Amino acid sequence: MIDFIIVGYGIAGLSLAYKLIKEKKDFVIFDLPRTNSTYQSGAVLNPTILKRYTLSWKGLEFMKFAKEFYLEFEKKYNVKVYDNILIHKYFSNKQEQNYWIEASGFKSLENYLDHKIITKYNNQFLLKNGYGILKNTAKIDPKLMLDTFKSNSGKDKFIVKDFNHSKLKIFDKYVKYDNVTSKFIVFCEGVQIKKNIFFNYLPLTSLKGEFLLIKAPKLSNKHVIKSSVYIIPINKGIFWVGSTFDFNDKSTKITKEGYNFLLSKLNSLISVPYEIIDHKVGFRPVVKDRRPILGRHPKYKNLLLFNGLGTRGLMLAPLLSIWLYDNIEHNKELQNEISINRFEKLHKN
Repeated sequence: MIDFIIVGYGIAGLSLAYKLIKEKKDFVIFDLPRTNSTYQSGAVLNPTILKRYTLSWKGLEFMKFAKEFYLEFEKKYNVKVYDNILIHKYFSNKQEQNYWIEASGFKSLENYLDHKIITKYNNQFLLKNGYGILKNTAKIDPKLMLDTFKSNSGKDKFIVKDFNHSKLKIFDKYVKYDNVTSKFIVFCEGVQIKKNIFFNYLPLTSLKGEFLLIKAPKLSNKHVIKSSVYIIPINKGIFWVGSTFDFNDKSTKITKEGYNFLLSKLNSLISVPYEIIDHKVGFRPVVKDRRPILGRHPKYKNLLLFNGLGTRGLMLAPLLSIWLYDNIEHNKELQNEISINRFEKLHKN
């Protein structure tokens, strides 16, 4: 018998598995790469909400722990996955400048929003209202992380196949799936939760986002650009541009509307030549109250959920994995804001 089965291998599954290794717990991961939103993310760590100029929920706490987690991962596996990078917030009008200046004076944001407005002309961009600099932010290489952890954990830790929930056998002190017997099973499936017969009662939906990959050799890769879309450097000369947001469209197809929206925003922002090299779709799991969902199934206590990380999963997952582990192994109560118990009334016995 092993200690844990993990279903799903995005940043949630990786963070939990990383913690289990440190605690000398045995596990296997059912890797479902076609459902992995982590691969599709823009991968920026930023605790601020620039639309409202506020901190995200427990943003400073999550950001601090995430930085420690990624730097520790780098040291352990001798790879570069964490990159300090500034975000340049380009303003579309003078009013946005005023909002920025006001917000930069807030005590909670003083370590992130630089008070100064940069108005010097930049021949790479078309906007003429200047930009503000967001400090102490970072960019992650999620694909390198996932690939590195997988290659260093051993083939016996990963089972690359779909998980059939109806085949799971549940007993008082363990679960069994095929030939694997485990004390616990943790579902980290992201948007695939709707296929999970044990947790599909939860108010979790998928947020569809389309994005472009462009090649722009003359565009600086030293900063992340934020305006009506993000422009995020991936490799030298290659940039992620996104994204759209659609709660209604559940298809995995790219759309002409999404393409045209991204293209129009990109063309209104940059003045250097570029080539579109790909147009893709990603889905993120989002909860109605915009908080993650963690904890034990109301009826089967050895079934657990780690989901609903939304658009900030790379920042949230490292610390959430610690909280979930402490809940499982040490009966430490999860905070009400993230506990699955807040939706207990929705579960039908």
